[in-house]
Amino acid sequence: MLVEMKSPAFKKQGKERPPIRFKEGLNVVLGKEDGAMSIGKSSSLLAIDFVFGGNTYIKSDGVKKEGHHTIFFTFRFDGTDYHFARNTGDGNKVFICDANYELTGGQYTLDEFTTWLKKQYKMDFVGLSFRIALSSFFRIYGKRNTDELNPLQGIPGQNMDKSITSIVTLFDRYKDIEEFKDNVNEHKKKLDAYKEARKYQFISDLVGGQKKYEENLAQIRELELELATLMEEAEKGHSEDEIELNKKKAALTNEKLTVEKLIHAKEMKLHLVSMSLEYGLYPTEADMTALQDFFPKVNIRKLYEVEKYHQKLAKILDAQFADEKAVIEADIAVLQERLDGINAQIKQLGFVGNISREFLDRHSALKSEIDALKNQNQAYLTQNELQQAKANADAVLRRSIEDILREIEETLNTKMREFNDSLFATKKKPPRVHFNSYNSYTFETPDNTGTGSNYKGMLVYDLAVLFSTALPALAHDSLLFKNLGKDAEDGIIRIYNSTKKQIFIAYDKQGDCRPATKKTLEDNCVLRLSTDNCELYGRSWDTEE
Repeated sequence: MLVEMKSPAFKKQGKERPPIRFKEGLNVVLGKEDGAMSIGKSSSLLAIDFVFGGNTYIKSDGVKKEGHHTIFFTFRFDGTDYHFARNTGDGNKVFICDANYELTGGQYTLDEFTTWLKKQYKMDFVGLSFRIALSSFFRIYGKRNTDELNPLQGIPGQNMDKSITSIVTLFDRYKDIEEFKDNVNEHKKKLDAYKEARKYQFISDLVGGQKKYEENLAQIRELELELATLMEEAEKGHSEDEIELNKKKAALTNEKLTVEKLIHAKEMKLHLVSMSLEYGLYPTEADMTALQDFFPKVNIRKLYEVEKYHQKLAKILDAQFADEKAVIEADIAVLQERLDGINAQIKQLGFVGNISREFLDRHSALKSEIDALKNQNQAYLTQNELQQAKANADAVLRRSIEDILREIEETLNTKMREFNDSLFATKKKPPRVHFNSYNSYTFETPDNTGTGSNYKGMLVYDLAVLFSTALPALAHDSLLFKNLGKDAEDGIIRIYNSTKKQIFIAYDKQGDCRPATKKTLEDNCVLRLSTDNCELYGRSWDTEE
């Protein structure tokens, strides 16, 4: 549990506030009875959210007005106190402190810290995010999660699917569907891999629908009939073996010509390199003399200097040419070995019956077209098979989730009915959650869509989750109580005060409360805020200087 929190930024009448001490159960931040604004009630709750790993406080008015500051805090688990510090200017670090809040040198990243909290609160459930779970029920002005019409949306922008997943993980039921999710992901990977292979044409990228599949079958039958007719009409009634031998010999002959061309090109290159090695690249003395005959005024001294440079360069180039010669000779040897192999294959085939080129071309064209259509149809069948396998896996996952959701729905609705009945002398219809499917839900109070009923429904829902799961704490800002009737308000405060789990609320206008509720609020007050330098930061920002 959270034991205390303090900061140099928290002041009262010019002095630093003493540590705010928390306890099990209800912890109340009380404002003025007249409901004075801008005294730090919401900021106090955001600071509590901050020590639980939240980030909304960093963008709060308190930080904007006071500048970045450090909050020191203590958690207690199994009788042991753990002391920490976290600065708003470097919110990704949580520093470990001693009992006097002196830094020890140890630190956590924010993710490491929230993981540590998750383990300490015994919430190390499969798929659970501690921050998403907790933040969803820390309903504080500024966090944008106070939509009374959609209480399951714990964080801004969260869709129904993710909201439902959050509830499933909080009930520690994600482990029951993890295998089915993994199965869906595995089938999705296979389907994606197949589509990627089509994209790069490792397999046929032409996958039509059922109509195209049937059209291909008809076309295949026509082409196979044409191929059979071609064979029958052939001059000697060539067998498939003869045709294939002819094709193979033709392919080998083409390959032989290609390799011979490569060898010839390599030999020409080898000749040029050999000439460079034999004759060199630099001018001789005779070349110099001849040059002076043509150009009497040429600077022979300069040319000889250049010639000496060329001699040095030639030595380097000679070595490079020698290396290149060795490479080319090796390439020729490899190509020659390949050519010898082709010649051996041609010889091994022996005499192959003479079949016309026209026949072979038409035979190849028909076979290619038939094979292409068959590959296309096979691609269609394979993709269908993969899609169906994924659809089946999805269906199994949906059924398993929906079975779990029915149980969670029953648990929550039973608890909400119990709490709702305790609020009123006359029984009224309780709020209800209904999971329409694995990714859709409705939340309502039947036959009552008033503002007060909707806010009451959200508070009752939060309490039902708190009492039914491992959720360790919740926080409710004062704005959530504004539209409640007296009976609902009294009853909810009573429920707050009935648990040892930590509940943090901000409240004002307690003068309007019934005596029993007012006493409960006073008895559980951990921080009292007011005007005249008794705000959270010792000053107010809404007064004009």
